[in-house]
Amino acid sequence: MTSSLVTDFEHGISAIDAQFHRANRAAIHLLVEKGMAALIDTGTSFSIPGVVESLQQKNIKTKNVAYIILTHIHLDHAGGASECMRHFPNAKLVVHPRGASHMINPARLIAGAMSVYGEAEFKRVYGEIHPIDADRIIEAPDESRIDLNGRSLLFLDTPGHARHHNCIYDEQSQSFFTGDTFGLSYREFDTARGAFILPTTTPTQFDPQQLASSVARIAAWRPRAVHLTHYARVDDVARLAADMTLQVR
Repeated sequence: MTSSLVTDFEHGISAIDAQFHRANRAAIHLLVEKGMAALIDTGTSFSIPGVVESLQQKNIKTKNVAYIILTHIHLDHAGGASECMRHFPNAKLVVHPRGASHMINPARLIAGAMSVYGEAEFKRVYGEIHPIDADRIIEAPDESRIDLNGRSLLFLDTPGHARHHNCIYDEQSQSFFTGDTFGLSYREFDTARGAFILPTTTPTQFDPQQLASSVARIAAWRPRAVHLTHYARVDDVARLAADMTLQVR
């Protein structure tokens, strides 16, 4: 299935367009294993109707969404988390330990973003963000795992872009979901050489040494592919890791 919102890959992996500012800028990744589903990153609250529509097109019931997984809590990745929890009643939210408290009480997260954007622009871009019940949250420290209907997902603590960042390794596809740690790569800039990569150097917690170490940690697994929030699947991981490291330095 490939629609205006969904691009399908192997191993039950799809990229759903979060419709964040423009098409093909931010992806919400869907993993499906024997009828059960997980979402990795959420876009904003305005992204969730498209997610629900995409799941309906795939005949995935809302009750079968087992996990909402956040790579980190920046609002283009996590702003739709509370809306997801409202739509998917059986889902658990999986998040880095440093980010869990901000999902339970998002007041500081909202205030920080509003101080940058202003209240009107914040609401236009991100919509509503609500607290999430602590009983529905799973903290995922380094090298922890969750099970998606027999499919193992491994969490690696990968700081550099943010101190509250996990990357998720999917053993079945031998690929990573990297949020912003492995940079961004927009498909319209692909060439005959392949994809380009660019570090995402958000200033708040950006640490170049940590980021280079996290990129090296991902590359050391020799994954077949990396799934970026910005945007979707890239391969030729060793070359892209070298490019990332050079740019960070």
